Amino acid sequence: MFKQISSFIKRCPPLFRALRPGVYFFFRVRNALIARFAIFRAWLAHARFPRMQDVGEATSQNRRIGRSASGREVVMLVVSDLRVDSRVEREARALAAAGYDVTVICPEPSKGVGISFNLDWGPRVHIEYADWTAATFMNEQPGYLADQLYWGAVKRKPFAFHAHDLSTAYAAMAAAKYRGAHLVVDFHEWFSENVHWNTKQSAWAPYPAEWKRALQELEVRCLNEASATITVCDSIADTMEAELGGRRPVVVRNIPDIAVTPSREYPPLKRQLGLPDSTFVLLWQGGTGPTRLIEPIIEALAYAPDCIFVIRGPSLDLFGPDYLALARRTGVEGRLVLAPPVPSKDVVAAARGADAGIWTLPALCRNFTFALPNKIFEYLAADLPVLVAHYPEAKRLVMENEVGLTFDPYDPRSIAESINRLVQDEQLRAAFVASTRKTLAMLDAKSEWQKVVSVYDSLRARKSSHHGSTQ
Repeated sequence: MFKQISSFIKRCPPLFRALRPGVYFFFRVRNALIARFAIFRAWLAHARFPRMQDVGEATSQNRRIGRSASGREVVMLVVSDLRVDSRVEREARALAAAGYDVTVICPEPSKGVGISFNLDWGPRVHIEYADWTAATFMNEQPGYLADQLYWGAVKRKPFAFHAHDLSTAYAAMAAAKYRGAHLVVDFHEWFSENVHWNTKQSAWAPYPAEWKRALQELEVRCLNEASATITVCDSIADTMEAELGGRRPVVVRNIPDIAVTPSREYPPLKRQLGLPDSTFVLLWQGGTGPTRLIEPIIEALAYAPDCIFVIRGPSLDLFGPDYLALARRTGVEGRLVLAPPVPSKDVVAAARGADAGIWTLPALCRNFTFALPNKIFEYLAADLPVLVAHYPEAKRLVMENEVGLTFDPYDPRSIAESINRLVQDEQLRAAFVASTRKTLAMLDAKSEWQKVVSVYDSLRARKSSHHGSTQ
């Protein structure tokens, strides 16, 4: 019944927006109660193992991370939709290709759907779905007490536990301490510098001071106690080391494999959408909604009269009507096109034929302004010049490699100025396209993901007496 109510509300966007705070609160309370019962059942089923917090806070020598690591098994813990989490897949495939046996433990998005995904990441990668309630801890402060993932992990005795993001790091740390395995933490994001959904404000907001402090304390522990840490860009790695201490994380950027085979062939984007070849098409491909800051791009169309803006991504059934309403108010409704998403392995093939790709985020937190997302690399792989918000990592990539232009993400006129330069200067656009190919040749995906393998190989090379740090 709850699913039917939720589905009905989401089919009516105005009703969804009006009821969203109350609906979210109801489902959060309901899910928390169900999760607590599930955790209790899991505890009964795994009573032979100590509680996660007891092991996680242990300081004795027999709880030292890496003290007895052996073999080639890697257990990954993650909370995400594996169908679209390309970073988890790329790391798992890279390790498997190097001879490691990888088990990915992940909550199902909803009860019983995991098996229907039919994910196949190769013969040495095994996906084990936990009950959907294993992810509900994410909605409760501090957002990393993943008891059920710990129970699923601690049953195994691998060479290493690999935590994807801070949300699973504490569970992986406790399992590593108990089993004497190595601990590798991959910071997909800078968690303490991220935002959370503030139900009172009905908006995304930075973490309150107490919550942020708890996240930072765990980040400090990971940087000092984990066998190795990884993150997505130099800005995050450098600033974490400077402000939090410990060892600098290894940087593994989200560079896609341009040789991946899509699920089907795609004609050029303009032909897909029935647009004339003579039109200038600017593409947004990726997530939609309040945290994406797409609205100023739509407003910029008023100052870029020769541009058609295509938004392709999920949740347009929820957020698309607002985008179209803004386009009507701005007088550009005829130049905004909404298109459904394509599978993650198809995004490069489906983007080809646009004239440029665009990326932005609001400056809500350093995690956003330090971002270096898949999307930019995917545009480059599709031979598209890129327009990016003038944040450090994205700006550095674009300007140093001469593959596009930057803009002020809150200023429609600044965005329009960048668009118009590309529209009016075909020679500049052609130079950017040529540079995308050189940049991709330099940013080799295989070499980038080989860094993950190098991290693990270096752990295997350590002597047992040097594994981890004293806990």
